[in-house]
Amino acid sequence: MAFQVPPLPYDYNALEPHIDEETMHLHHDKHHQAYVNNLNAALEKHPELQSKSAEDLIRDLNSVPEDIRTAVRNNGGGHVNHSMFWQIMGPNGGGEPNGAIADAIN
Repeated sequence: MAFQVPPLPYDYNALEPHIDEETMHLHHDKHHQAYVNNLNAALEKHPELQSKSAEDLIRDLNSVPEDIRTAVRNNGGGHVNHSMFWQIMGPNGGGEPNGAIADAIN
């Protein structure tokens, strides 16, 4: 299974004015795509690992062959982190903190 950059769940300009459209294109289409391309390239050398999720590869990094371990850690981690980032950010997010977080801030 080749890894792919997931589509954004919102438009590239949806987070403006906080994160501009150009920055979103750069991070999604260039940075995240580079992580995916590099992860897929590393895994070409070890087809037995291609069916694992990026999370599983990183969770059990010691089982990843040493010749690709750094590439899997860096690029797999970048892929997982960016994929999560796209999901937790949103145009209607934010609001006032509450509970223990609000208490710590105040």
